[in-house]
Amino acid sequence: MLPLASGEVEINLSAETITYGAPGNAFVDSGENITFNAIGIIDAKSVLWDFGRDISGNGTRYSNVTSVSHIVYAEGRYDIFITVFYEDETYEISEFTLFVDFEEDLQNEIIHNEALFFAIAGSELIMSAILGYWTQQIRKEKVYL
Repeated sequence: MLPLASGEVEINLSAETITYGAPGNAFVDSGENITFNAIGIIDAKSVLWDFGRDISGNGTRYSNVTSVSHIVYAEGRYDIFITVFYEDETYEISEFTLFVDFEEDLQNEIIHNEALFFAIAGSELIMSAILGYWTQQIRKEKVYL
């Protein structure tokens, strides 16, 4: 049982925000709902998607429908394969590579940095007041080190 020439079956991805690179490559942000479609399937007995790992939770590595949607959260590279099985016991394999980018929400960092800034600024004000007090006391006593 030998596979047919690869390329007759195509994998099409659709998402709200998607960037295509070289043929067979796409880039999305974490949290995107991606629909994977198999195009060019004629007289297929069955299909099997292999996403390389659980793409959006436990039990999501494999699928046997021609169109499947997943919300992808984990950053990284996904090598996606679809194997199409035909009645005459031949099969065809197509591959697509998906890159998922996780962009950190910087708003939380800014809030933590603002809190740190106010803590340091408050400490400096207190230290300045203490230094001013002792400077005044030294001038009153006219005692210099």
